[in-house]
Amino acid sequence: MKLLSLLILLIALNLNAAPVKLTFWHSMSGEKGKLLGGLIKTFNESPQNKNKYQVVPQFVGTYDEGLNKIRTSLLAAQGPHIAQITDIGTQVMIDTGGIIPLQEFIDEDPEFPIKQILQPIKRYYQVNGKLYSLPFATSNPILYYNRDAFEKVGLKRPPKTFSELKEWAKKLTDPGAKKYGITWPLSSWFFEQFIARQGQVLLNHGNGRGQRATEALFLSAEAIRFVTLWNEMVQEKTFSNVGRGWDPAEANFLAGRASMLITSTSDVFEIVKKAPFQLGTAPIPTADNRTLGGTIVGGNSLWILKDKPKEEIKGSYLFVKFMASREIQKRWHMGTGYFPIREDLIIELEKEGFYEKFPAAKTAILQLKSSASMVATEGALMGVFAESRDHIETAIERVLAHRMSVEEALARAKFQTDDALRRYNRFLEKRR
Repeated sequence: MKLLSLLILLIALNLNAAPVKLTFWHSMSGEKGKLLGGLIKTFNESPQNKNKYQVVPQFVGTYDEGLNKIRTSLLAAQGPHIAQITDIGTQVMIDTGGIIPLQEFIDEDPEFPIKQILQPIKRYYQVNGKLYSLPFATSNPILYYNRDAFEKVGLKRPPKTFSELKEWAKKLTDPGAKKYGITWPLSSWFFEQFIARQGQVLLNHGNGRGQRATEALFLSAEAIRFVTLWNEMVQEKTFSNVGRGWDPAEANFLAGRASMLITSTSDVFEIVKKAPFQLGTAPIPTADNRTLGGTIVGGNSLWILKDKPKEEIKGSYLFVKFMASREIQKRWHMGTGYFPIREDLIIELEKEGFYEKFPAAKTAILQLKSSASMVATEGALMGVFAESRDHIETAIERVLAHRMSVEEALARAKFQTDDALRRYNRFLEKRR
C-alpha cells in the first residue's frame, strides 16, 4: 500500500509539474504578431507538447533592433531560448558562437521534414552545407499592378524588362492628376534583389559564401544599370519617390497615385483585400529576358540558442520543428502572404484550389522556383549587412536628390562597406 501511495503521489506531482518556460524573441507586430501569438498558443496546447513546455513570446522591436538585442544579450549570457532573426543576420548569428545549428538536430531526427523545404529557401540559410536556422517567414519582391489603369492606356500585360518598365511607367503617368507610373520603398533590399535578378553577386568571394567577403561589388555594371533606371524614372517624374519606409509606397498604390508597385509578397493578402481596383501581380522585371538570375529569399528564420539546460534545448527544437509543420506553415502563409517553405503544402493548396482563388499569392512562389540556381540567388553573407544597407540607401538618396552621380554615390557606399568589412573581419580575428 505504501508503494502504491508513493507511485500515485509521483504521478500526481508529474501531472501538476509546471511546464518548462521557453523565451521566444520575435519582431512580428500588428496582425502578423497576433497570428504568430496564435501559432505559439497552438504549440503550447498541442498533443506533441503535452503541456511539457510553454513558449513565452516577447516582441523585441524591428529586425535591426532584435538583432542588436540578441548580440548584446549573448555577451551577457542572457539570451532567449529561440530567436526570430532577419535573413541578413545569418552571418552575425553564426559569428556570435551562441547558437546551435539546426542541422545538428536534423541529423539526429529522421522525422524532420528537411526534404520538403524548397531548395531555393534551403540554400539561402545553408552555410558550408549546414542548415543553421529554420526559414520561417519567407518572401521576395513582386510587381503589383492596377489592371484598370493598364486597360485605360491600352497595356495588356505587365513589363518584363527594364526598358519596358520605363516605357510602361511613362504611359501610366498623368501629371495633371498627380498619378505616377510606379513606386517602391527606398530600401537596399530592392538594390540587392535587382542585382541578383541580373545574375550578379553583391560581394566578392562568391557573395561571401566561398570565404569571408572583403569587398562590396556595388560598382558592377548591373548595380549601376539598376540605380540609373531608378534615377531616370524619378527625374522623368514617372516614379513616385516616397523615401524610406514601407508603408508610403503601398499607400500610394492603393490610393491610385501609382499604377505599379514593387514590394514584398508578405503584403499580398493585405493588398488583395484593400485594392479598390482589379489587381494583377507579376515577377519583377530584369535587364533583358535572356539574363540568368532570380530573386533572393527575404524574411526571417528561427534560431536555437545554446548554453541552456538540456531539457530547455530539447523543448526549443520541438517548437522549431513544430513551426515547420504543414499545419503551421499553412496557417502562416494563408494569414500573411509569406510563401510556404514546404513543397508538399504548395501541392496541397493547389489541389484545394487555393491559388485559383488567390492567384496573386502564387506569383512569388513561381518566381522563386524559376530563379536560376546560382551564387547570386543564394544571397550575400556579411557581418555588417545592416550597416551596408544604410550606406546603400544613403547613396541612392543622394543620386535621386541630384547631389551625386550614380557612380560617385555607389563608390562611396562601396568604400564605406569595404571599410566596415575590414573592421568586422579584423575584430573576429582578434577574438580568436
